[in-house]
Amino acid sequence: MGMTAWLMAPHVSARQAAPGAPADLTYFLNGTNLTMSWTHSTGAFTHYLINVGTVPGVPNLARFPTSSFVDPTKLPQMLSSVNNPAAPTGSYYVSVQGVNGATTGPASPEINLVIPGGCLAPGTPQNLTAIVRGSQSWIAWNPGSGGAPSAYWLQASLTSGVNFDAGVLGQAPFATPAFNVGLPAGTYYLRAYSTNACGTSSFSNEISVTAGVNTPARTPAPASGRLPQFDVRAKVLEFAQAATNQGLLNGAVSCPSRPGFSDANIEARKVNLNGYINFMVDNLRTIDQRYGYNAKTPRTAAFGSPLNAIVAGDEFAYHYGADASPGSPNVYLVDVLGGHCTFGNETPTYRTFYEEFGTWTGAGRF
Repeated sequence: MGMTAWLMAPHVSARQAAPGAPADLTYFLNGTNLTMSWTHSTGAFTHYLINVGTVPGVPNLARFPTSSFVDPTKLPQMLSSVNNPAAPTGSYYVSVQGVNGATTGPASPEINLVIPGGCLAPGTPQNLTAIVRGSQSWIAWNPGSGGAPSAYWLQASLTSGVNFDAGVLGQAPFATPAFNVGLPAGTYYLRAYSTNACGTSSFSNEISVTAGVNTPARTPAPASGRLPQFDVRAKVLEFAQAATNQGLLNGAVSCPSRPGFSDANIEARKVNLNGYINFMVDNLRTIDQRYGYNAKTPRTAAFGSPLNAIVAGDEFAYHYGADASPGSPNVYLVDVLGGHCTFGNETPTYRTFYEEFGTWTGAGRF
């Protein structure tokens, strides 16, 4: 689909409060295959408006809503992305705005998106972060704008800043921007870069990691009010395979009877804690304590039964801000169990989604 073909009629509904500006707008290029990604900052929203211009600050080429072509099952609170497999070559200025009904929020910082039509070196990794639990460190980053990386490299040093190179212990390549690594006790300085056949990026931000000492359960939120949300798809599927190997995917385990409700009340069983979701959340919490349980709050009214659930047996939640109180709606949601309560058809999955009963009104429960 060409970039100009993305221009569609605007979404219209009742006026709502304006959402905050999206952040971390980046792009990947693999030839002419363009992927743009971003995170939202604050507030409720239904979709995004992408502005494209040929000069800074003027969307003279296109303004198109993502609601016209993004998977409608995708929850907008997640790290959002759009793909154009045949983007035209050229230099563009792009920003993203959140939309809530008929109300459009402020734009993200604008980026200059250059599509050369040939080989492009990868961008600098962003938001390098480490969360330490004893000798295990969860190290993650988000990609930077540029060509699609073929590998990411993490360097470790005993010295910081301008002396980093003098103390380098070594480096290792990784295929994905998130992984677990065991570290001997001590303090290390880390930085990352990415490579592909076209070149090498510059270095990411540098961080200090002290192994043997746990980092805080919640990282202080940045000025935007939202923390970087990393792609944990690969780790979720890894944990799901381990849960499957332990027999936790079995319907009798993942959809247990709920005291006080008939087994025929499947909705009541779906919001019961179970071995599978407990295993998934426990493993995610070894990485970051912001992972936890979530309930679909419209479920009670929709099914006419007093479920009063604080969990959903097939989803985990992740607070995108720091120190959010239990019940905060400031969460990302991910479905990690397909075919829940189908007894024999359950499958591991990783799926982000809108609430089943209209626009997003859910509340996270930790």
